[in-house]
Amino acid sequence: MKVVSTEKLPEKLKTILIIDDPTSKDLEDADVLIGWPSRINLVIEKCKNLKMIQTFSAGVDNLEFKLIPPHVKIFSNAGAYALPVAEHAWGLILAAAKGVNIKERLTAYQIYGRTLLVVGGGGIGTEVARLGRSFKTFNVGISRSFKDITVFDKTDEITKAKEYVREADIIVDTLPLNLKTKGILNYDLLSGVKKNCIIVNVGRGETVDEDGMFKLLSERNDVRFATDVFWKDAEGKENFFTSKLWKLNNFFATFHTAGAYGNNEVMVNAMSIAIDNVKRFITGEETRNEVKISDYIEKS
Repeated sequence: MKVVSTEKLPEKLKTILIIDDPTSKDLEDADVLIGWPSRINLVIEKCKNLKMIQTFSAGVDNLEFKLIPPHVKIFSNAGAYALPVAEHAWGLILAAAKGVNIKERLTAYQIYGRTLLVVGGGGIGTEVARLGRSFKTFNVGISRSFKDITVFDKTDEITKAKEYVREADIIVDTLPLNLKTKGILNYDLLSGVKKNCIIVNVGRGETVDEDGMFKLLSERNDVRFATDVFWKDAEGKENFFTSKLWKLNNFFATFHTAGAYGNNEVMVNAMSIAIDNVKRFITGEETRNEVKISDYIEKS
């Protein structure tokens, strides 16, 4: 099979024959296309022989699914950034709990032994819960599926979110963005959170309803929200600097750096995981992280 990458790759990652400086003919003949969603979108219509798309990114919400023929199998790189993102989530939890980088003096919250609710049971959610053990947290996970239930003290369906939100001291959103998760953390769900609740988002910005979060934080100064991901503006860019949440003193943020932005070690490891999945596809072995297209495209 002909494997084409939209990105230049380090030589040590070329453990299979990969063309990373493709001509138009290479794209036309490609069986497998690997790269970042934004670059894949630019060339997808040139690929006439495609059988597989593999992203380097964990999330695939930026893929132009309507351009992809229905027979093409799509795979994300979910879990490849789980450790750095989970570390970052705990950095945000601690920053919010202790009032780090806020100009006024805030009451410090204790997190040892508290109830941690992880929304999303994939790689990131699993590692967030695992790290929580160091703080002796009681780990509750709600998700459609779980990578490893052993790190949780209790698990349940995500449809039961409302009853668990009321009991959580810390809520960490690790969800991908799709039709089912957009705006799932809204005012109606979160308005009943406990006093001094800390909410963290390291999934995708739009899984949290921005207006609802602004209303909640405005009404409840005891609640703190920390995020690494933002909402898209009219041009499709994350509104890092223009979100109205910056007006509030119970809002904390970093700028989509949880995946160890700029860290070559993490990036090479993530690319290696993606390429390994391509190998599995070519050799007929069991593949990982196949995307359900129905989660991203509404039925006409």
